[in-house]
Amino acid sequence: MDRPDQELAELLHTLGARLAAAPPGALAHLREPLRALRDRLDAVVEAPASRHPGEGEAHFRALLSDAIGCVSEGFVLFGADGRLVLCNDRYRAAYPLLSDHLVPGVRFADLLRVAVERGAGGDDLGDPSDWIAERLNRHTRSGPPTDHQLGDGRWYRISEHATRFGGVVKILTDITALKRHEEALADSEARYRRLVEMAPYGILIWDGTRLRFTNRSAALILGSGDPDAMLRIPLVEATEFDGVQRLFDWLPPPHSGLEAPPPVEARFVTAQGVLRELEVGIHPFAVEGEAAWFLVLNDITGRKQAERAIQQAQKMQAIGQLAGGIAHEFNNMLTAIGGFAQMARRAPQDRPRVEQCLTEIVKATDRAAGLTAQLLSFGRPGQTDAARPVRVGAVIDDLRRFLGPTLGERHPLRIGGAGGGALVTIDPALLHQSLLNLVLNARDAMPEGGPITIAVERPDDVGVTITVADTGCGIDPAVIDRIFEPFFTTKEPGAGTGLGLALVYSTVARAGGGVEVDSEPGRGTVFTLRLPAEDAAESPEEDAPGLDGFGLDGAGFLDAADDEIEGLSMAATVLLVEDEAQVRDFIRLTLEDMGMRVVCAADGTEALRAYADHGGAFDLLVTDLVMPQIGGASVARTLRRENPDLPTVLMSGYPPETESLDDLLADPKSGGGRTVFLRKPINPDELADTIHALLI
Repeated sequence: MDRPDQELAELLHTLGARLAAAPPGALAHLREPLRALRDRLDAVVEAPASRHPGEGEAHFRALLSDAIGCVSEGFVLFGADGRLVLCNDRYRAAYPLLSDHLVPGVRFADLLRVAVERGAGGDDLGDPSDWIAERLNRHTRSGPPTDHQLGDGRWYRISEHATRFGGVVKILTDITALKRHEEALADSEARYRRLVEMAPYGILIWDGTRLRFTNRSAALILGSGDPDAMLRIPLVEATEFDGVQRLFDWLPPPHSGLEAPPPVEARFVTAQGVLRELEVGIHPFAVEGEAAWFLVLNDITGRKQAERAIQQAQKMQAIGQLAGGIAHEFNNMLTAIGGFAQMARRAPQDRPRVEQCLTEIVKATDRAAGLTAQLLSFGRPGQTDAARPVRVGAVIDDLRRFLGPTLGERHPLRIGGAGGGALVTIDPALLHQSLLNLVLNARDAMPEGGPITIAVERPDDVGVTITVADTGCGIDPAVIDRIFEPFFTTKEPGAGTGLGLALVYSTVARAGGGVEVDSEPGRGTVFTLRLPAEDAAESPEEDAPGLDGFGLDGAGFLDAADDEIEGLSMAATVLLVEDEAQVRDFIRLTLEDMGMRVVCAADGTEALRAYADHGGAFDLLVTDLVMPQIGGASVARTLRRENPDLPTVLMSGYPPETESLDDLLADPKSGGGRTVFLRKPINPDELADTIHALLI
């Protein structure tokens, strides 16, 4: 073959190698045209010598030019002498500055000079020799494909291949769409990275061994940008565990399929010693195909501080409401006590008048005791120590007699139902107070008057329902969900404490029941108390006459005696410990009336000294629990070590569960002493009964 045919043959071999190295499917459209060209070349080479010179070469060039022009890639062939042999239109379109010079025979060096003249080197190009030399060198050196943005503004991947005869083949693949996708992906990644960095939440990625990513907020929240230091920051406390440990020690190692733990609220100290509070969200993640945890740190320090401030403000507001209501109630009681005491004092010789005054004073003190018991009952789960089987009808009958004068003719109290003989285990004083609160609320809901109905039904053998109904103004739907909240009231300041319905709810709940309310504005309200019923066969009073309905003569309490225990007198020496002088004098007189010798002490220190001075010759210890210096429980424990069999009466205005008294109140059969607890205010008859039971 002559030189042109050799170059064309070389071109076919080069393109064949290009096709063989291309990925599957790439440049597939060139395979058939090149195969046809190869067959044609073979025919030209094998043609008889008589064929006209140049005829086969021209025909072959035409076929090759037509085939190359059909492909989407840019294509150019330069011979060993640097002259252009073949070029398709796609290649010319990529170089608009040189398209008119891209013709067979033009030298590559001349093309570079034209490009410089037409501004391809830029406005700041000085001596073009280096620019031309660098591109000539690159033109003759085969290397890996490179990406360039050419004169038409599009991106191409340029592959250059040296032929065996010194020529160069260049193929331009349009990758503009790929570049745009890569740029969009890079922009998206950069945008999301900026969002992650600017996020107010700390973001960390932990693979079980090290932190693979942390953002700026995480460094600010944790007080350190060092990943190793972050791993060592301890959590002071958290919702998911006790004590001090590191979050990353507590987290389970990440692995595929692991469910995310719930968010954790934690308190920790930064490297700078600042206490912070966090909410940590934990989510499954993957890094380079490996399982990891994606942690979101929300700094809730400010929110928690605000919540505590709001809670404190609410507490202070509640305390203010409570103090106002209590002051109002106690002022009424003190008015009654003081007024009746003054009346008795003015006419001491008028025995009926004095007895009436004393009766009213006792009633007022009972009301005060009920109010303090009501306050102490909130938040105490389970039955109270005063809970016992109570006949519902008797309690309601007592309430009817008590409320008759208070309600008057404008608010007649109607009692009904067939379940008055039912028994429930409940604190009778709290049940009485709860029903009283409901009736008084019903009265206040009907300022113009109207009937108040109390009905007791026993729909089955296991339950009792008590309903209190009125036809008053009803309850606003906007507040009905809050009516059982302590301290919530719709009454004017000073007119109510907001404790009445809260007491109703807590009393019934502790008895194992529930409270329902049905109300419609302008059409009245019905409160339904559902309580579990006791087996009447267990009561010794089951067959007592007059207790199976209303209008009862009994007291209503199965273990209450109708007659006061009188004439209790016993010779005993008592150590009385009480820091309040008036209470101490009252109890001393009560004990002395029982024929006892009383040694008084104002606090625990005096009590221990008095015990030692008398050589421990005491038959009974009666002590208050809450006192300055040494409390009553400590006194009792100390004296128990001296005399394990010393009977003891513990007294307090606080519930017994506020102190640990289990060892003192243990049953004697289990090794404990003979110790009982009495709640203040002390009833002298109850005190006498208790002491009598301890000493006999």
